[in-house]
Amino acid sequence: MLNPLTFSVAISTFNRNDDLSRCLDALRKQTFHDFEVIISNGAGPEGVRRIAEKFGDLRIKIISQNRKGIVEARNLGWLHSKADVVCFIDDDLVVTPDWLTHIKETFLSDEKIAGVSGPTIIPLERQKNRDLALLLDKFTHSGNALLKFLGKIYLSIILENKMNEVGKILRSGAFSPGSNYKTCLDLAGPVEVDYLEACHMCFRRKLLDELNGFDYIYEGTGEWNEPDFSFKARAAGYRLIFNPKAVTYHYISQAGVFKARTNSYERSKNFIFFYMRWIKPNTLQKLIRFSCNIVFINLYWCYKFLQSRNPDWLMGIIGTFAGFSESQRLCKE
Repeated sequence: MLNPLTFSVAISTFNRNDDLSRCLDALRKQTFHDFEVIISNGAGPEGVRRIAEKFGDLRIKIISQNRKGIVEARNLGWLHSKADVVCFIDDDLVVTPDWLTHIKETFLSDEKIAGVSGPTIIPLERQKNRDLALLLDKFTHSGNALLKFLGKIYLSIILENKMNEVGKILRSGAFSPGSNYKTCLDLAGPVEVDYLEACHMCFRRKLLDELNGFDYIYEGTGEWNEPDFSFKARAAGYRLIFNPKAVTYHYISQAGVFKARTNSYERSKNFIFFYMRWIKPNTLQKLIRFSCNIVFINLYWCYKFLQSRNPDWLMGIIGTFAGFSESQRLCKE
């Protein structure tokens, strides 16, 4: 039997109090009520404390980060939890009322299920806040001949024509973005996946303890630390499940930590390290797809520089070379 406090919901936040308030309001409306909320706060304490006081009906614990970064926030979340399952969600995520009920049912269906995720649908009005969503829209709907050509390359070689699939890390290293679109709601039932959504992932706490949580090797915004943990779980023999009924909506915010996305140097390094650790360009197919992905990523850094005139974006190109240089050493450790 699981103990009475079965679930902890761990929220990472950084200077996004309005988003956090909306997130907590959705948790308040859950049909399954037996859970605690742990907020890992990377900013000043007063704003988060005032927000939490408005939700006195939730069992909220606030943990202040001494060390910056999403990896620290994730680790503080599970280390301070008391439950058997820890659900990590971002502060700009809005869960539906039956979300936790479906998460619970999925875990209870098989003890070898180590992690569960579900739809992270981006509302249409928020898709403009994510460059990938805008890019895919241009690739599929633009009348521009160059964009159409680039789109064919990106969709067929990098995404392998799997744009609407969920939870797949492809041979190029790209992830399939299907969970962001309403088409994933049409899935007949739960499916096994490669990784769980970074903004919405639930893991058994004993697994987090067994695998020592999330890896601090992922620096800056910490991108790719979450799929890294998913791959560790699968390597240890556990299953990861995407349940289309565990619906959430990702109201992508451009406040707070979003501004740190210009840390392109670390983002490039993180991606290359993840790829070299878990996928590796060890076949001709992988090498071609991975190389195309690297070219597109670095073109993106150039595009962001031209768009913003912020030279930080160009550091991603240097980060690419640094990633290749360092990944050989890191993968041996």
